[in-house]
Amino acid sequence: MPNWCFGTVHVTGRPGDIENFCKLFIFTEDEGNRSKEDSQFFARSFAETSWDSFKKAYLGGTDADFTINFAWSAYSCLINGYPDGGKLITLVDACKQYGVDVVIDTEEPGMGFEEHMECTREGVLVDTSKDMPTYKCECGSEQWIPSNYDPDDEYCYECGKIGKWLPEVENEDSRVKS
Repeated sequence: MPNWCFGTVHVTGRPGDIENFCKLFIFTEDEGNRSKEDSQFFARSFAETSWDSFKKAYLGGTDADFTINFAWSAYSCLINGYPDGGKLITLVDACKQYGVDVVIDTEEPGMGFEEHMECTREGVLVDTSKDMPTYKCECGSEQWIPSNYDPDDEYCYECGKIGKWLPEVENEDSRVKS
């Protein structure tokens, strides 16, 4: 059973190019229907909705913002092409093929890391990953809280108290590639 990494994806470009790029994600009607020989999709990158619903909700302009669920990490799905390595399309190849710019921010609460990716239509990739900040509650329990969340709005999983977190550790980037 994989850990799930949840991410927001921001795509900019011409409307038709954005639509073609977005078709590379796996939609509910695609689950179990995409063959290993079909290299034109992103590995383990699930939209959790039908294509028609997605298209209606997010597409039509020169940019699109939406959420995708990645098995393990966005890096393993979009850069490594998990599980078939070079067989599946990568983010770099997709951005070049469809002429779009993409920014992705993810969080994986089970393992406590965050990712940030930027890829240009020319295929220039900036990819960073870091551990989520660890906060300590008044009850003594420690938990990860994503850096884009306000700790004062978050509750402790142990005692249920909200806010008043003290940062436990400052973590450095664990993966930086460009």
